[in-house]
Amino acid sequence: MADWLYVVINVVVAAFVGGITNHFAIKMLFHPRKPVHIGKFKIPFTPGLIPKRRDDIAGSLGRVVAEYLVTAEGLQETVLRPAFRQKAEGYLRGLIERWEASPLTLGEAAVRTWGEAEWEAMKSRLAGEVRRASAAGLEHLWRRYEWDGIPLKQLVPGWSEENRKKWSTAAAQAILQAVEEELLSAGGQRMLSKMASGLMDNAGGFLGTMAAIFVDEDKLVQKLTPALVRALRGEETVSKTAGAIEARLELYGEKPAAELLAALTGEEALDWLAGKLGLLPVEAWIEHAEETPLRSLLAPWKERAIAAVPAVTLRALNLTANGIPAAMQAVQLPQLVEEQVRKFPVERLEEIILSVSGKEFRAITWLGVLLGGIIGLFQSLLMLVSR
Repeated sequence: MADWLYVVINVVVAAFVGGITNHFAIKMLFHPRKPVHIGKFKIPFTPGLIPKRRDDIAGSLGRVVAEYLVTAEGLQETVLRPAFRQKAEGYLRGLIERWEASPLTLGEAAVRTWGEAEWEAMKSRLAGEVRRASAAGLEHLWRRYEWDGIPLKQLVPGWSEENRKKWSTAAAQAILQAVEEELLSAGGQRMLSKMASGLMDNAGGFLGTMAAIFVDEDKLVQKLTPALVRALRGEETVSKTAGAIEARLELYGEKPAAELLAALTGEEALDWLAGKLGLLPVEAWIEHAEETPLRSLLAPWKERAIAAVPAVTLRALNLTANGIPAAMQAVQLPQLVEEQVRKFPVERLEEIILSVSGKEFRAITWLGVLLGGIIGLFQSLLMLVSR
């Protein structure tokens, strides 16, 4: 065989071996995806490197991501950057502008955000939470400030001897005025007529018989009514009634308001108040709020809201940055990345790697061809020289 032909054959064979070796080495990163057996014997290097070491790769990747790529310090630095803060401020300003120009009502905006079914469920939950929060708040304040032991006089504004006299006089005049109006009404006249008839019937004896014969009940009522009215309008009656009311006020002023409320309602004051809070028309308030246009809510506060955007954004970003370490601990980023890598299909991973590094893998294959050819050339020349 001619020397040049010997050299060419050696170079071609060595180049082919180098190229095919590198090609199969790359393929063996992903293939075969499952172990291959001949009987009970497992063929070495099956499955491929990545499928075989998938769990180890997932664990290592999770640690790398958590310790070097996505760290709490890095996220905090990103959140607190001026550029990030400017973007957040711009977003908030744009949101305020969109709300101010929106023709939607609060209810329509809520339906667009959460959907009709979810918004209805949220309204029901909100009404329940408002009632529970109001009842819990009332009980907390009741226990904390010991309202069950506070006397009435400390709860009523302006409680003093002078005011008690004014209140008592006003109450006495109102009561006597109501009594007078009742006496002068048709019902009051019938009541006086029955009283007169009852008095004559109960008198008995000769006097009772004479009164029944000679006394006209209607005339008697007509004579009694002016006398009763004059008595009700008299200063002495007003004074005595006001004095009685004032004495009662003084007595009740020393008693706990909770005790008086319990006496009036027939149940414990806290339970009665909690029951009244449960009757609040929260659903009606929410429905009324739903009809409110967004622009009417925001218009009076627009300028102040825009002016407050920088401070609100800075505070929100600081709170976010401070909460990042705890959030990352709760998320458990290494375990999360590891789980996601294990779930990721090897086929899809191969497609991604080949789409990114396909040119480099082909270059490695042709590099094997080149190196094999060079090795074959040197081998051929060495064999020829050593003859």
